Amino acid sequence: MNKLRRPFLIEYPITRAVAAQIAAGIIAVGVMAYLRGAGWQMPAAALCVLWGAVAAVLTLPLGLARWWLPVQAAAPVLVWLALGLQPPAWSLGAAFAVLLAVYWNAIGEGGPLYLSNPHTWRAVERLLPGCPELCVADLGSGLGGTLFHLARARPDCRFEGFETAPLVFLVSWLRHKLAGPANLRFRYRSFWQADLGTYDAVYCFLSPVPMERLFAKARQEMKAGSLFISNTFAVPGEEPDEVVEVDDRRRTRLFVWRF
Repeated sequence: MNKLRRPFLIEYPITRAVAAQIAAGIIAVGVMAYLRGAGWQMPAAALCVLWGAVAAVLTLPLGLARWWLPVQAAAPVLVWLALGLQPPAWSLGAAFAVLLAVYWNAIGEGGPLYLSNPHTWRAVERLLPGCPELCVADLGSGLGGTLFHLARARPDCRFEGFETAPLVFLVSWLRHKLAGPANLRFRYRSFWQADLGTYDAVYCFLSPVPMERLFAKARQEMKAGSLFISNTFAVPGEEPDEVVEVDDRRRTRLFVWRF
């Protein structure tokens, strides 16, 4: 029996973040009104700080990752500062458009922009089988660092990156056009639309949100003998065949499944 699809509010982190901000705003304004009735006028700065603090507190019960905490806390303060500086109206729209172009994946695929480091690139390289003509995918390839390294280290294999954040994809695409290896390409396409059965290995660095659904897709589509590698984020209820400890400052862990 198919699982019921979760409501939109639960499915995407950005909607939960907005919900936390709305709820925090209601609470903060309520506190301000109460204090005003008691004869104390809350300054705008204090209101924004309270708003951000409440939004941060609401973040964890809504299942958002811890990196959302400073974002939620700072958002009302930054908006207040921006309005106080009275920038041109177009600059606020432009800033929002740039942020949306970079963090679009947080809305559509449940994964913000995480960048793998060179230690992790080499660890993934060591996990790939030594046989030639492998086809490897990076789901949410970001700026392309992992794939550039792998494509140069393994010229006998083919590599594809999937990215839907427009500005991030553009940077990786331009990098490839200027000085990219021939065995690498980037696709402006959601990995949910990809046939994972065409790949011998799949690597991802996403978030806890899509992992259960993505692993089910991988297990259904990927062929016997293929690898599924997740940076940092495990799959609930699925024991990995191997866990690789990367010797970096983040103490990165790679969860590896062999189908």
